[in-house]
Amino acid sequence: MQRPHLAIALAPLAALLAVPASGLACPPDEHAPGDAAAAAAVEPREVPWQQSGVDLEALPAVATDGLLVDFDDDLTDEAIEAIERETGLDLEDTTKEADGNLWVLRGTPADIERAVRALKGRRDIEGVEPNAVYSLFDQDLEAPIDDAPAKPSPTAPNDPMYKSQWHMKMVGAEEAWSRTRGEGVIVAVLDTGVSPGKLQGGKDSRYKRVPDLKETAFVDGWNFVNDNADPSDGHAHGTHVAGTIAQSTNNGYGVVGLAHKAKIMPVKVLSDGGSGSVASIANGIRWAADHKAKVINMSLGGGMYSSTLAKAVKYAHDKGVTVVCAAGNGGRQKVEYPAAYDGAVAISALGPDGKLAFYSSYGRELDLAAPGGDTRVDLNKDGIPDGVLQDTIAVGDPSSHGFFPFQGTSMATPHAAAAAALVVASGVTDPDRVEKILESTARDLKDPIRYGAGGLDAAAATKKAARDHAVGGIGLAAVLAGLAVVRARRKDGLFAAAKVTPGLAIALVLGSGAWMGFVPGLGHQAGAITLLAGGAVVGLLALGFGIKSLRLPLAGLAFGVAGFLLCRAALGSVDVALVPGHGWLDLAWLAVNGTVAALVGRIALAR
Repeated sequence: MQRPHLAIALAPLAALLAVPASGLACPPDEHAPGDAAAAAAVEPREVPWQQSGVDLEALPAVATDGLLVDFDDDLTDEAIEAIERETGLDLEDTTKEADGNLWVLRGTPADIERAVRALKGRRDIEGVEPNAVYSLFDQDLEAPIDDAPAKPSPTAPNDPMYKSQWHMKMVGAEEAWSRTRGEGVIVAVLDTGVSPGKLQGGKDSRYKRVPDLKETAFVDGWNFVNDNADPSDGHAHGTHVAGTIAQSTNNGYGVVGLAHKAKIMPVKVLSDGGSGSVASIANGIRWAADHKAKVINMSLGGGMYSSTLAKAVKYAHDKGVTVVCAAGNGGRQKVEYPAAYDGAVAISALGPDGKLAFYSSYGRELDLAAPGGDTRVDLNKDGIPDGVLQDTIAVGDPSSHGFFPFQGTSMATPHAAAAAALVVASGVTDPDRVEKILESTARDLKDPIRYGAGGLDAAAATKKAARDHAVGGIGLAAVLAGLAVVRARRKDGLFAAAKVTPGLAIALVLGSGAWMGFVPGLGHQAGAITLLAGGAVVGLLALGFGIKSLRLPLAGLAFGVAGFLLCRAALGSVDVALVPGHGWLDLAWLAVNGTVAALVGRIALAR
């Protein structure tokens, strides 16, 4: 494997990209006249740095939590301990719960400079960089909004404050819900945490779950800040983000979430004060990917390129995870990291008028725009500032909660992550295909620099995901079966027409998977179902070949499965379970097994 160049440094500050209520996360410039908040002061200190011939003086000072050393993933703890003895360094393992080999050295500038010189030139190290600290911007907060009752429309959920969630209407939530609500899809929220209420083993989490997440499904998470199993949120940001994705919905209380039948995986990578290191974030990404997350939301970012984070994003993407990230709140043409990494879906923010929000960053790396809010205005005249409205704890006070309108690309990103979960629930599990569907169905806003492919449209995305699979699968199956019947007719004459029986047709529809879109909770299992389909056909036909009355239904099933597999190969939409990585290996597996199924159907029909 070719080694990446190690001359990499992070930016002076990265920021968690949200602004509650009237606070703004952007520099005090012309984009935010008279209303800009100052950045939270994380005092940078000089970090000596030299690796692979890099000039120490040429790299910037960064706010850090020591020096991050990325050893080869296959290097054992014993080998690293030997390196410690050889170099005299004392390194701390940060990857107890994540797949990777990230170690941190903390100490004085002299200690770090000595470490850099001791590690220079080693071939068992993939990267060395400052363990940069990400931090929240300073924020002001308005009072929470009362949960006032309101008469819902006939097609709307009964959550009384849904009427004020203009952002859900902007992305077509109600139409999307007519097809899927994200059933069973695990969405990892990498943030300040989300309090689940109960931990594995029944122990109470540090803080209570907010009331409007009471009916939301959670899976076990992890706290990479304190290295424990309690990912509770003591800030408010992570809980707000989780609410946009999967707030309890149609429960007669509060507000709604876009993918409210998805499962939240809370991964705490930022402290209650809103800061976290590159090591924590990278480990959180890998951990989520290893624990069956299908979507990762990162409403955080900033700074310059980090090889450690880039590798973590690629790791998740290669494991079939759609990684969705905030573009930034700088109000300038620069998409921040991790949104700018290959494999990440970068999101800019729209205001309630459907135009780029004044604080939103933008640039060529953008993929989509989604509602992020603008608390300076009340365009719908409901008396609530037009931020993104969700239930969360009071900032810094987990003992209380409220319905807070936040603004920021942090708030835009979970709309896109939730839409990705809806697409996954529709049976599209390959992250590249998920992204392509979201982009191809976006509302064209005529400016790719500011909006990427356009404005997020969850309704159109779910429609396309369902239609492509249902029509494509059954259509291709019918064509394959028709060709086989025509061939048989040429051989057997008119008697071949009798082979087109109701049993064959029904089996063909079942095998094509056209029914999957009508069964909630099956879509996100498409990878496993695809694997099963590929093996089941051969097994069933082997058992049924000896029974003459079963040959035609089994032929129909074989053609249906062939259509199912070959359609997904053509669309590139499924990350097949147990097939390593995703991409060409999946396509090859689908194509080979689809072809085998078609040949088996043809043989069965000819007998």
